[in-house]
Amino acid sequence: MIRDHLTAAIKESFPSLPFSFSQSSNLVATLQPPFAEIGKLEIYDDGDEATVSISEITHGHFNPYDATLSEEQRDRQIVEDVISFLRALFADQVLLFRTPSRGMGGWLRLDLSPEPPTLSSGREYFLWSGPYDTHKVA
Repeated sequence: MIRDHLTAAIKESFPSLPFSFSQSSNLVATLQPPFAEIGKLEIYDDGDEATVSISEITHGHFNPYDATLSEEQRDRQIVEDVISFLRALFADQVLLFRTPSRGMGGWLRLDLSPEPPTLSSGREYFLWSGPYDTHKVA
């Protein structure tokens, strides 16, 4: 079960962060960010995938979509991918963005991109720790 693997991996990987763990529904864990404007981090076990939500920005689905993997292999890959994403997020290597109306949002892994991000006018940009300084990008 993804929940069991995720819970153990989060506790092992981030022992100093005050995650709250849930035993009900598909919600696995939540964490309040140091910068409240982006909303809380929520991690869900959706049965065949995990969903990571940053409540005031967007959400993403984690699943290798590889039918050749066993359920156990799939679950382990999902957990590895979520933990990798969380490590990048907490290291301010995930650029979060949304429109001011909050009708659209997304994220970009800065640690996986060889080029500086291309920023669009009409969007708000954030890192886990706070607002993103759009002036430091050439």
